[in-house]
Amino acid sequence: MTLQTFPGDLAQSFSIIHRAFQRDTQPIYKTLKLNVTNAYILLLLEQQGEHSQNELAKRLVINKGQITREIKRLSELGFVSQTQSMDNRTTNVIKITPDGSKVVPKIVEIRNQWWQERFNRSHVNADAPFAETLQLIMRELIERNN
Repeated sequence: MTLQTFPGDLAQSFSIIHRAFQRDTQPIYKTLKLNVTNAYILLLLEQQGEHSQNELAKRLVINKGQITREIKRLSELGFVSQTQSMDNRTTNVIKITPDGSKVVPKIVEIRNQWWQERFNRSHVNADAPFAETLQLIMRELIERNN
């Protein structure tokens, strides 16, 4: 039996890249009073519009307790608002505020810079085949941490 399984290897690549992204960008997000999960939430709301807390939790694969904490934090920062759904009183609808929308370009810039560094270090073009790109970036991240 081979030790390499394409779907499993691909999932592992995503996991390594995601953890490295969090580690590398967390200090930068902190200067905006955000964490990586806050940034994901704001970007999703900006791109796709309002969502319920449950929808956000499912889309971002976050448990209900964490999404509640993250929304509370973003509300305190004035980046999101939450209102009770007109259709279901037990559902909170989360919307990005104008202040939240103002921080989204910086979130995109942080993300794009991180990815551009990966491409540059791995000598990969953004148009390269997907799986090859992931594998090269994963290797670069692993080697960098050794």
